[in-house]
Amino acid sequence: MTEKKTNSKRSWMKALLVVSLGLNLAVVGLVIGAKLSGHGDRRAHFAGATGLRMFMHALPDDHRREVRRYFRVHRTQVHANGDAMREAMQTIHVAIIARPFNPDALHAAFAAQRVHITTSTQDAQKAFVAIISRMTDVQRTVYVNTMKEQRRQWRKDHPRKQKP
Repeated sequence: MTEKKTNSKRSWMKALLVVSLGLNLAVVGLVIGAKLSGHGDRRAHFAGATGLRMFMHALPDDHRREVRRYFRVHRTQVHANGDAMREAMQTIHVAIIARPFNPDALHAAFAAQRVHITTSTQDAQKAFVAIISRMTDVQRTVYVNTMKEQRRQWRKDHPRKQKP
């Protein structure tokens, strides 16, 4: 009888440990997910960026939600362009390792990639224009000042390396 109690106690402890481990992993996943999603201190990671990333992370939260909503609505187009970018990268890889190496093939692969980058950028810019068009004069001024401040702070935190 004592042996049965000990075995059931061990089984119960194993189950408790598995559940505890699962909960700990879930919490770690949530924390990492929150950090990667852009919540929290945006300037630390994105203010040094240029281009669309800088525009996105300077937006107030409600306008950033609009950008996300836009891309959810246009998900099929975004995914198609992402697939095309992956294919373009594969073509670039093949061109780089080809024997004999053909510079014209690599130029062509880069040109194809550039088309996809341009298309993607144009789509994102359409979303930004639509969202920024709905902002008031004051909101647009605050938005630009936020971008400038984030960039200034990022430069302060990440000074350029001095040339020897």
